Amino acid sequence: MEGMKMNTNVNIPWQKIYEFTLTCGNMHDLKAFCAEILAGLGNLCDFDQSLVYFLDGNGKVCNQYLHNIDKQWSTMYLEYYSKSKTGYYSLVKNLRENPAKPTINIRAWKKEPPTEFVSNYIHPRGVKYSLGFALFDLNGKPRTLFALDKTKDENFTETEFMTLSLAVPQLNNLHKNFFTQQTSRQAVDQISWETTNLTSREIEIANLLCQGISPAVISQSLYISQSTTNKHIAHIYEKMHVSNLQELLVRLLA
Repeated sequence: MEGMKMNTNVNIPWQKIYEFTLTCGNMHDLKAFCAEILAGLGNLCDFDQSLVYFLDGNGKVCNQYLHNIDKQWSTMYLEYYSKSKTGYYSLVKNLRENPAKPTINIRAWKKEPPTEFVSNYIHPRGVKYSLGFALFDLNGKPRTLFALDKTKDENFTETEFMTLSLAVPQLNNLHKNFFTQQTSRQAVDQISWETTNLTSREIEIANLLCQGISPAVISQSLYISQSTTNKHIAHIYEKMHVSNLQELLVRLLA
């Protein structure tokens, strides 16, 4: 995706950013939180359509929130284009959190090659520009994806980009709170790992397994091969005297 460099000479609406993040912080439900983000962003940048995809621990879309977008377009993307073999327009493509730099991207569709996706999905919707950003969980994995689309032929301004670059890190911190409140996460935090005789790497993997993360995604997250992950899991089962994941979860989370 195209990026835009920050211009420190633009006028930043600091008061609006403060009021915006304060209002969002009062939301105690993830979907309501994201709906409030979209509502508040309307005062900080100009866009015509928007959507939010909620991801589970394995990076699969488990819910969505659409604004001014027909559900059929989202269904078409999720069931077809997001699964393209090229992966160029997939959802996250191994996206990981970079605390030093918020993940915000802008795409000018008229500059994109005339692929099937652009010709049959973007152009029929009348989308000219798209701005996207992700919010992450405590493990640095993307869990909520936002897309803001413009149908008018005017790109997002430097002020809008700079404003979002300042607001998104604050939203990301608020977003993480929804995952600390999850029952499974609380249960994992209460496990006495020192009594399990597991190595630090095995504890790391067992922790992720308890949060519902699949072995394949664990391999990607820890930058280790699938076979190495499977060996660690086998050692975990042996040390915990269990034969499968369900027994492990019962043993650790009971």
